[in-house]
Amino acid sequence: MLKSTHADVLNKPYSQIKDLKLYCPDKLDDIKANHQQSWQRFKVFIFAIYANLPPTFAKPHIESWCNGWEIRRHLFAYYKYEQYLAHAPIISVILNKYRLVISLDWHSYKAKYSSSSLSDFNEWLTMIDTKAFDGYYYWHKDTKINTLQPDNIMPISRLDDDMPHLDKDDYYRLGLMMIKDELDDFGDDELVAWATHHIKTLAGVYEWCHGCGVSALI
Repeated sequence: MLKSTHADVLNKPYSQIKDLKLYCPDKLDDIKANHQQSWQRFKVFIFAIYANLPPTFAKPHIESWCNGWEIRRHLFAYYKYEQYLAHAPIISVILNKYRLVISLDWHSYKAKYSSSSLSDFNEWLTMIDTKAFDGYYYWHKDTKINTLQPDNIMPISRLDDDMPHLDKDDYYRLGLMMIKDELDDFGDDELVAWATHHIKTLAGVYEWCHGCGVSALI
């Protein structure tokens, strides 16, 4: 399934294809092949999780490994409920060169088409039972997670005493991270089970984020 080597592939000298052609043309074919191979493994992982999720979940969206002019800096997929396909809240899965990240997220690229609002999404901050999410973290939308040591990744327990101020267009993600080397400690089924468990847990918060009047978060 996913191993540290699949994250290592994402560590390349340039992402723009024009730069790769200019500065390291002899490596371009190998970089493309390695990225596509890691992406295929990522797809297998994402669909293996999907097979273990409740039927409320729609088929996951998986971003391509290349958009035509750039080889992605990370691998990205997300899950939504079938009934909320027109809404911007998602549960995202990201593999970058340092870590695997699973989080409740606001899909800002789809925000202007969303049937729910950012203020609906941000309800999770005040409604969540933080004790039920021990071991989880929250972080601001602008936090750079594709770095060796991201700043301002805060344990969810801090939320009880330090409710963040939200400016316009602000939001916080809720989730957890696995350092890439830890991937090698999991068998395929174990990693799928770990990810599935946490996506199901985040689904309880995800349900709140659509302005539908859910009565409780667990």
